[in-house]
This record gives sequence, C-alpha cells and structure tokens, in this order.
Amino acid sequence: MTVLPPHPSPNKMSTDAFLAMIGPRPREERWQLIDGEPFLMMSPPTLVHQRIALNLAAALNNAIETARPDLFALVEVGLIVDAHKAFRPIADVAVLDAEIDSVSYATRFHLVAEILSPSNSLEHISRKRALYADAPDCTHVLIIGQDDVCLELWSRAENWQGRVFRSAEDVITLPEIGFSCRLGDLYKGTPVR
Repeated sequence: MTVLPPHPSPNKMSTDAFLAMIGPRPREERWQLIDGEPFLMMSPPTLVHQRIALNLAAALNNAIETARPDLFALVEVGLIVDAHKAFRPIADVAVLDAEIDSVSYATRFHLVAEILSPSNSLEHISRKRALYADAPDCTHVLIIGQDDVCLELWSRAENWQGRVFRSAEDVITLPEIGFSCRLGDLYKGTPVR
C-alpha cells in the first residue's frame, strides 16, 4: 500500500488563487495544482510523449465508440476532484462524458492516464494517482512510461491495487469501457521498444 504525503497545510495556495495566478500566464505554459502547490509542467511535451497520448486516446475512442458511445477520450484535460479542492491537474489523457461543456476543467471523468516525463516526480505521480482515485466516477488510472514500454494499471474494481505491464505483447483490458489493446500499440510511431 502506498503511503500518501500529508494533506496540504492551511498556507498552501487555494484553487481561486491558483486560477488567478495562471489566468494571465501564456497559454503554452501548463500549470497544475497538487495539494495546494503550483507546478509548471514540461512545456512542450516531447514528441514521444504526445504520440503515446494520441495513440492511447485514439485506441480508447475506437473502443468506446461502439461499447460506450456516451464517453469520449481527450488529451491534455484539466480535471477537478471535488473531494480535493487544492488539486487542479492536467491529465495527459482522460475519458469524459461525450457531451461536454465549454469549461477548462472537467468534474466527471472515468479514466485518467499520465505519461511519465522529467517534470513528473514519482511522488507527484503517486499522489495524483491517489487523488484521481477519489473521483467517484473514475474507474481506472494508467501511468505510462515514455522512455520504456511500461504501463501501471490501477482499477477501482481491483480496490486500487496496481498491476504492471512491461511487454509490448501484454494486453491491456478495461472491460468497463470495452477497451482492449496490446501495450506495444500505444508506442506505435515512437522509438520506444
């Protein structure tokens, strides 16, 4: 079981202060708020990072178009977890309800994927994974390597116990959304083998 870092102290940045801070910032900057601390993400992400995200979103959308047409996968999605007011992440990929509003942050999501990068420390990814799991509609959190073939799958149905896949031939199956693909398919078009 993962031990989570302590909850934010009262002197951490509020969501309102965070949104006010990033409002005038250049759009190409990608900021997140994790436990009341603002973090500037790597900008822009590497081409490998972006290709993995787009491959995953396309594979998800191909599967859910038939199995769950009420859902849709998007990339670089701002999320809100109501139980954690000092948490405003930008997920690399998220599966949302297909009908969306004209807002920057989604409050309802079913799957989140984070692709590891130099700007994501192990502590931040572990904390984000745990916070995503508190969203009532979230059924899966995926953590995907960008430098090697690796995927961690955390599922509500498995009581948030993680499984690690390291072979390109491993099959990732998410029955709640009708998704199944080879792990290697997520790395198509990249030098990662």
